[in-house]
Amino acid sequence: MHRVGPWNRVIPQTLLRNSPRPAAGVGVKAGKLPRGTVTPSFLLDPDDDRLMAGTMLAHTKQYRVEGCIGEGGMGWVYKAWDPVLERPVALKVMKPEVPESERDRFRREAIWGARFCHPAIARVFDLVGVPGQGISWFVMEYLPGRDLGTLIERARKRDTAIPLRLVIDVFRQILSALQYSHDCKVVHRDVKPENMFVTRDPNTRFVTSKLLDFGVALDRSQPPTSPERHLVGDPRYIAPEQTEHGRRIDGRADVYAAGMSLYEALCNRHPFADLHAFHGQGLLQAQRERKPAPVSTYLSDEISSPLACGLDVVVAKAIAKDPDQRFESARDMLEALLDVAS
Repeated sequence: MHRVGPWNRVIPQTLLRNSPRPAAGVGVKAGKLPRGTVTPSFLLDPDDDRLMAGTMLAHTKQYRVEGCIGEGGMGWVYKAWDPVLERPVALKVMKPEVPESERDRFRREAIWGARFCHPAIARVFDLVGVPGQGISWFVMEYLPGRDLGTLIERARKRDTAIPLRLVIDVFRQILSALQYSHDCKVVHRDVKPENMFVTRDPNTRFVTSKLLDFGVALDRSQPPTSPERHLVGDPRYIAPEQTEHGRRIDGRADVYAAGMSLYEALCNRHPFADLHAFHGQGLLQAQRERKPAPVSTYLSDEISSPLACGLDVVVAKAIAKDPDQRFESARDMLEALLDVAS
C-alpha cells in the first residue's frame, strides 16, 4: 500500500506493479537506434571567449538502451539511460513503415511535449532525425507504471473496481493538463484512458498522472486550414461534433472525451459497452445519438447515494451531445468533480 496525492491516500500496489523488466537489448535491432560520437563545435569571437549571438552548438548525445518496453502503431518505446545527466529516459522510435502522410504526427507529438510545461503532461527533451536513413526518434521522460486503459482492463478481468479516490486523483490532474493545453489554444482531440498514464513521482513516490500523445492536436492559434479528410480521434471516445465533417472543434470536445473516459474508469465498462469493440459507423452514431445509462447504474454499493448522484450529474454534463450543454471548460468540469468528491 502506498501514499498518493490528496484525493487518493492509499491504493493497492497490484494496480501499479511494473512490467517485468526485459533484458538489456531486448527488442533492439541493429540500425534502429544509431549511435553517434560527442562532437561539440563552437564558433567563438577571437577576441572574446564568450559565444557570439547566432552561434550554432552541435552535440550528439548517446543513450544506452536497456530494453523495449512498449510498441504502438507508429513506433517502439525503449527504456534507456542518459549517462550525462545520470537519469533514465524513454526513447520513442518511429517505425520505418509509417507512411509519409502520418510522419508529421510523430513530429508534432514531440514538439508539443517539448513546448508544454505542466506537471501532468509528459515532457519531451529532444527530437532526432537521421538524414538518409528514414529514422526519427525522440527522447522523453521515463514513466514507470500503467496507462489508465490497462488499469481498467485489469480491474475488469478481476471483477474489482479501481479505488474511487485514485480515479478522482487521476482526473484531477488530467483535467488540469487539459485546461493548460486549452489555455495554450491547443485541443488534444485524442483524450482516452490509453493516453492517461498513471505513474509515481520518483522523489515523493506519490502517484501522478500524465497526459500523453498530442500527435493529432489542433492548434487553434493558427488560421483554420481545410477540413480533415479523415476522422481524427478514437471513435470510442470522440465527441459528436468530431464525427461531422466541417464542424468547429474546441476544448469542449476534449471535455466530452474526458467524460467518456471518466465513465469507463468509474464503472469498469465503456458507456457503449455493446459497441466498444467496434470502430464502425454504429459507434459513431451512438456518440451522436445514444444516451448511456447513468454512472450510478454500475457503481459499487459501497458508494453513498449522494456521491453516486453527484457523479451522475458531472458525467452526464461532460458527455452532453450538444457542446453548449457541456461544461464550458475542463476547469469547470474539474471544479464540479472535486466538489462532488469533497
